[in-house]
Formats: sequence, C-alpha cells, structure tokens
Amino acid sequence: MLKEAMEVFGRSLEKESGRLVLDSHIPKPGTYRLIEMDEDEWKIIKTLDLYFDRKKQEMVGKNDASYLLIRELDYNSKLIVMNKPVDPKKVIHSNNYLSLAVKKNSISEGKLTREILEKYYEILENPIQKYEKKRKARRLYEEVEQRIGQPDLETLNKIKHYVMTHDIWEGIDLDSKDYVKLFFIFPDPKKTKQYYETENERYLIPNIYNSNDFNEEEEEGIKGLPNNNMGMNSKKPFLENKTRKVKVPYLLNQEDVLLQAKFFDYLMGQVSQGRTNIYIDTDEEEPEIRSYSDTEEPGSMLGGYYLKCRKGKNEAEIISGAALCDYKSKLDTMFKLKNYMRIPDEIIEKYPVSKVEKINIGTLWELKSVIDDIFFAGKLKYNFYTDAKDMSINEPVLKRCILENRDTLALWFWQGEKNRIEMVFDKFSLELIKNSIRRERMLLANHQFNLRWSLLEYLNPERKIGERMKDCRQLLREHINSDVDTEWEFSSDAEYCYAIGQAVSYMLSLSKMKNKTDAFINPYLNAKSADVIKMRLEQLYKKYNHSITHTNNGREEQLLSHLMVYEPEQILTEYIMAGFTARSLIYEKNEKQ
Repeated sequence: MLKEAMEVFGRSLEKESGRLVLDSHIPKPGTYRLIEMDEDEWKIIKTLDLYFDRKKQEMVGKNDASYLLIRELDYNSKLIVMNKPVDPKKVIHSNNYLSLAVKKNSISEGKLTREILEKYYEILENPIQKYEKKRKARRLYEEVEQRIGQPDLETLNKIKHYVMTHDIWEGIDLDSKDYVKLFFIFPDPKKTKQYYETENERYLIPNIYNSNDFNEEEEEGIKGLPNNNMGMNSKKPFLENKTRKVKVPYLLNQEDVLLQAKFFDYLMGQVSQGRTNIYIDTDEEEPEIRSYSDTEEPGSMLGGYYLKCRKGKNEAEIISGAALCDYKSKLDTMFKLKNYMRIPDEIIEKYPVSKVEKINIGTLWELKSVIDDIFFAGKLKYNFYTDAKDMSINEPVLKRCILENRDTLALWFWQGEKNRIEMVFDKFSLELIKNSIRRERMLLANHQFNLRWSLLEYLNPERKIGERMKDCRQLLREHINSDVDTEWEFSSDAEYCYAIGQAVSYMLSLSKMKNKTDAFINPYLNAKSADVIKMRLEQLYKKYNHSITHTNNGREEQLLSHLMVYEPEQILTEYIMAGFTARSLIYEKNEKQ
C-alpha cells in the first residue's frame, strides 16, 4: 500500500515540479528573520512572526511577501528528528551553517552558549568528523560529498563571525518558548535556494535511514531501513524479525528512501493543518493525493487507498490504512427521514434538527451530519479520534456510545465500509433513545425514533420497523375507540408493548407532582416479565384512579382492562419506549386515520 501510495505521490511531485511538499510545509510557531549577506553590508531585511491558527485553519503571516521564501528555507534547514542533530547538545535545531534555529527560552535561560555555537560551526566546517566512528554513515557522507562538493568555508566563516559579533536577536521578544530562526541569504534568491538545497542534502543523506547499522551494500548501491514511523534501535530488539535472515522489515535504496521521506513530510504538512484523512486516487490517467479534515467531505474515487494519519511527536504517523474500491460520497439512493412519530409540522418548523425531516438526503456526509446532530448532540465529529481522557462530554451514556461505535462509523463515512453498520446502529440508537427518555428529552427521543427506523429500513429494506410501529398505533387507536359491544384483543406483543407505553404516559399525565420526570417509565423498561408490568400498572391505577373519569367503555377503560388480561410471549422494550414518547391516543380529540 505504501509503495503504491508513493508511486502516486512521486508522479504528483514530478507534475508540480517538487512544489507539492514545499506548499504543504508548515513552519513551527516562532519569529523568523532574514539576514541578507550583501558585499557592502549585511543587514536584517525581514523579521516575521509565524504561527498556524487552528480555528481559522490558516497560517498567520502567510500574506507577507517573504513568506514563501522563509517556508522553503525552513523546510531545507529542518532536522529529520531531534535525535539526529548537528549540535550534540540539541540546543540548535537547524541542519546547516546558513541557518540558526533555537528555542527562545534556550537563549533567555542561557542554554545557548558560545561553546555550543563554536562546536556547531566546527562540525559544519568539516561534517565528516561527525561520522568518524560510524563507518556506514561515513560511507554515505563520502558519496554525497563526491557529488555536491565540500562546504563553502568562506561563507560559513563569514556567517560564524557575524553570529559571534552581532546582536542577532535584536528586537525579538525571547520570553516565550516558541522558535527564533535566522536565515542568511544572498541578494540572488536563486543562489540562496540552491545553497540551502545543497546543504540540506549534505545533512539528509547520512541521516535519512533509521539506523545506518542496518545498511546493506548491494550491486545497485546502499540500501537501508527507512526512518518514517519506524522505531528500531538497540533498545527495541523485539521489533526485529528474529526468524528471518534479514531482520529488518524492509530496505530502500537512496532514491526510494528520499521519496518516502518527502512523502512523510507532505503528510506532516497536512496533519499540521488538521487534514488527517488522506486519499490516494490510483486512477491511471490522473492519479492524485487529496487530504481532508474530519469535518470536510471527501470526494468520490473509483479506486485507491485511504490513510488515517495523526501528528506525532516528530512526524506524521499512519495509524490505519485501507484499500478503497468505488468509494462514493453520494448515496446510491436518496435517504428520506420519515416522520413516523407524527411530530406536528409547527414543531418541526421551530426545532432546527427537525427540519431534516422535510428534505431528502443525497450524500453520505449529509447523513453523517444528521446522525451526529440527532444522536450525538454534534459531539461525534470532534471525537472520532480523541483520546477518552480528552473528551469533554459529561453524559456517560453518550460518551460510551461514541467510544464503542466511532470506529465502525468512521469506516462507513471515510471508507464506505458498511458491513457492520446496521448491527451497531441498531444497538446504539436504541440505547441513546432510552437515555433521552431517562433524561426527559421527549421531543429528541421522537426525532431519534424517526431516524432509527428510517435508517434501519434504508440499510435493510426488509426491516420496516417504522411501518410496523405505525400499524401498531393505528390498531391500538381502533381498538380503544371500539364500540361498547365490540370484543377485541391485542393483535401482537408489539401492539401490547406499545399500549404499555401509552398507559404509563397517561398515568404520568394524571400525576399532581410539580416536577414530573420521565424516569416514571424506567421500571417498565427494565421489567423482564408481563407479571411485573401488570403489578406496576395496578399500583399506578390505584394511585391515580381518583383522577380518572369513568365512562362506559371509554378509552382509558379499554386500554387498561385489556392490558391486564393479555399474556404476551415477549416484552419488546422498543415498543414500550415508542408508545411512551408518542402523542397520547387517549387525549386525541378525534379518531385520526
């Protein structure tokens, strides 16, 4: 998968003349300063504060004329990881003599000493000394030096002298813990970029592999273990493949390992901007890579790969991946959220979430939004990948349902995988409806029932729960409005359980309590047998019968009397809940067909 992804990346990189990675790079927060090395006088020509605004999802300072140059110089001056520095003390975070990157507090607290600066430039004057005791790393450096030549010692020493003799931090607030980065540039931008690319390569090649101890020399050149998402070292021997002759997972030549490093640099730029969903479209005519945040709708693609990434401590981490075949952002057929619970139009117009019950839904992303709003109070989209300890959700049931089901939902929304979605939606939707009832959110429970039944029928057309619920309600309406001489009995356990919910709702309406709570229904939702339900209904009747106006064969008598004689085979909790939350049939002014 990674190999094919890099093939697409390589073609995209070539198509855009290498700009793909540079345009993706996000400089770290800090103060950036350009110092021009003019023959007559060296001068500061730009000091710019840069940081990425996560709320606006944009780089503050990007509109400055010098931003593009600073971004490119920063990319070519960065360390691969902090355990591969030029400065042995790890105070200086740049990789070449043309740049100097330091944390501001390292300056204000005196960590950046003259001795550290002297050692930094000493190593850069003669880089091979850094690899004297590392034979395989030295071999890599010798190869790169043969190709690009030795450092420009004249320019290096001029920069060193300037750093040692000038107040290079003049006018910069050093109290914060972000970066200050100096870039020494020539009057000719083209020459500047060329120098930075050359010196970046000088650093990159000997350090590009995870550990040069794993390098192998073959006929086509040196191959080694790439560093990206790889943590093999002497402290982690358990990561080796002990049963194989070659113990490392895989080896890459220099061309491939450099391409992979650029690919992970591109991923780092994307995840730094919150775009952690990466789609690699392998279309033969126009292969491309697209990235999206968790709140952005992905585009359709015939075939390719999906990578879920996150921002790690030092790099972008691929936490999961999948092959995609015909991923569609549009639904195969329109989804209609049906108003099974007969929520009145005037309420639908006033209640924002309800308005979706007036429209058809044509995309998977619209459906995701509806599910999130109605079942998860809009919390799901922010917590697909948030650690449980970091989730700011105070409702235990809601938080647990997100944690238990978000992986399956993510597979559906981002990969089009819906094999398990019917099963998990069936389970968590009922649990969240029950939670809404217990928390006295009856209107919300009605909307949740509508979405539950509509979506289950959409996923499995044979599951017409909503239609059966409508039939139960209509049959119960007809039964309790029967003439005095008409004999009847419940047509099914479903109608019986729906009637229980209606009866409990009616009894609650008779209560004189100032604060009525829907916890009234809890004993019936937890009941395991009809005998327990009948006993509780009898207790309720004795408590509130003084408020029941006796009419010969009225709706109340019809409902309660038949509940006491019917013997169900099973108790269907969902029907009890639906009957309890639905409008009361007893209080209907007229029979509604």
